[in-house]
Amino acid sequence: MRWRSVPVKTLLAVTLSMTTGEFIEVQKLSLDELRVRFGLPRSCDPAVTASNVDPTANRMTVAIDCRAKPASPTPGERPPPRKGS
Repeated sequence: MRWRSVPVKTLLAVTLSMTTGEFIEVQKLSLDELRVRFGLPRSCDPAVTASNVDPTANRMTVAIDCRAKPASPTPGERPPPRKGS
């Protein structure tokens, strides 16, 4: 069995500062709602991450990344196993 390695392409779309409450609300959005809210193209598969270096602060830096959607496997080819399965 041979697995093809596929490079993952990531494009940083948006970086901004948010309160903890705002970040929680953004996390609840669907992928389509994230695209609309941040003006991202339909080809974008958004991922949201945050970092906060000061645990007492109520603000954090949030990054919205566009990740390339994984290619569909060739017919008859099995996809790689998922981690944790």
